[in-house]
Amino acid sequence: MGSVWRRGRRLFTVAAVFMILTAAVHTAGNLAAKSSSAEETRVRSEMAALRFPLGMGMQPSLWDIYWDLTLTMSITLAALGLINLLLAASGEIPDRILRRVSWVNLIWVVAFLWLSWVQQVPPPLISGVAFVVFVAGSIWELGRRNEESLTRAQGQ
Repeated sequence: MGSVWRRGRRLFTVAAVFMILTAAVHTAGNLAAKSSSAEETRVRSEMAALRFPLGMGMQPSLWDIYWDLTLTMSITLAALGLINLLLAASGEIPDRILRRVSWVNLIWVVAFLWLSWVQQVPPPLISGVAFVVFVAGSIWELGRRNEESLTRAQGQ
């Protein structure tokens, strides 16, 4: 795992680690959440009572669907972070490929940030801003590293 902190890959690695940490905090926060008011308890009960026939003999409640989507976010963030960390750790993956992966990361992070802004949900909005900073930084850092490599190769 020594190559993850190599010059040019540091911000890519920080972004990956931050994705994994965000997944952990997101999961812990949601599992620890308790109803804070009678209204919230009532809404949760109503969500648990409202069921949808979705086929295959399954009729999840709105509460079940809420938890499925909540945990899907955690799983997806953890998976993306792990994939990025494994790519950063591989000495076989050139920096120019990591830069392309960073562009893909930037696209999904901007979509994530936009959704959080439109839906006015502060926690993912805040982490989305941090993701953008780290991912954009990795694009810049990897691009600079690639240019330095090309300059050295041309000078030989």
